[in-house]
Amino acid sequence: MSLTWKDGLATVFVGAAFVLYLLSQGGTTVVGLSGPRATTVAICAWGVGGCYTAKSHMQGVYGVGGRPRPPLLYVVLASVLGGVMLVAGMVAISSGSAAALATLTGAMVALWAMATIRHRASRTTPEVIRTAR
Repeated sequence: MSLTWKDGLATVFVGAAFVLYLLSQGGTTVVGLSGPRATTVAICAWGVGGCYTAKSHMQGVYGVGGRPRPPLLYVVLASVLGGVMLVAGMVAISSGSAAALATLTGAMVALWAMATIRHRASRTTPEVIRTAR
């Protein structure tokens, strides 16, 4: 299956978050973002944007409405990475920790890569891209 425009949009969001992280680690000041806490908030916002692009797909991942779910390993990995991102984001915002910010960004990129690979390898068209008739 080919990737959809929503996969492309998620790529833009996650790519922007990753670039922002790299700029912050390189000492570059991004307009309006001074310090690791502000950078963390911005990266979290980009991550939420990336997740929102696949909102209806997430319902399929977790079997909402009796839909078939992907393999349990995928669901567990996606859940664990999501939990890691949540905790890392909270720690990074509360403490300004560079390690937590790196963990947040790394987990976000890993989750995006895992989802994109799954979308690319899928043999069926997910409901997220089916059009109304």
